[in-house]
Amino acid sequence: MRTFLPRNDAAWALLRRTDQANTKLALFIHGFKGNYLTTWGTLPDLFEKEADKDEDFADWDFLFLGYDTTTVQTYLDISKLIVTEWNKAATGQRPYNQRYEKLALFGHSLGTLGIRQLLCAWSEQPKTMHGCIHSITLFGSPLNGSPLASWLGWSGGPIGDALKPKNPQLRMLKSWSASAYARQQWPPIRVILGLDDQVVGHEYDELIQWDGDEKPSILTNFDHSTMVKPKTWQSAVVDYVGQGLRAR
Repeated sequence: MRTFLPRNDAAWALLRRTDQANTKLALFIHGFKGNYLTTWGTLPDLFEKEADKDEDFADWDFLFLGYDTTTVQTYLDISKLIVTEWNKAATGQRPYNQRYEKLALFGHSLGTLGIRQLLCAWSEQPKTMHGCIHSITLFGSPLNGSPLASWLGWSGGPIGDALKPKNPQLRMLKSWSASAYARQQWPPIRVILGLDDQVVGHEYDELIQWDGDEKPSILTNFDHSTMVKPKTWQSAVVDYVGQGLRAR
């Protein structure tokens, strides 16, 4: 059995089991101008109805975390948001009220850059956080920014500029990630790209691979938005989430 705890004012929702105390938390964070729930379509509802019936999902609770794009200036702001929630979850603070020991990270678009920032910003992490990271799955990750950020003149302040190809923040993050991974490796990062994704594209997936990344997987017939909006439990996005949750 599951209970759904939404906190609309905090752009936050937790879906957890009530018949057992899970110690594993899967965290989902959206992208540029996204929403903590609507970005993921029916995924939260599917988790509520189906997760307990599937052994890959049953031992996990699910956190959907959001932020206001207009208040975010750097990838580090998103990283700090993740750190704050994990610290509360790992120490059993309210509203979690129980301690979590494993963390699976799932991001979409700009949210994936916040996750990448988290992985190499060791000074921001709680002491044991790195060892608790079970898996990392990134959907529609702007491996080299988004051409639309320049073509359409996206507004959104500094974080909108940080999505432009070859922007300083992105170049710095890639260099930082390479240095950090060489010293303290994290689980292999699974990058999922859409064949019809016009926002971040997929054409250069074989040429752009960050340190610690697996070779990107390409979803056919999916664009930037639909790739994380499943229609049924038997869908590609649910399969990829399940792979991220599966015991290693």
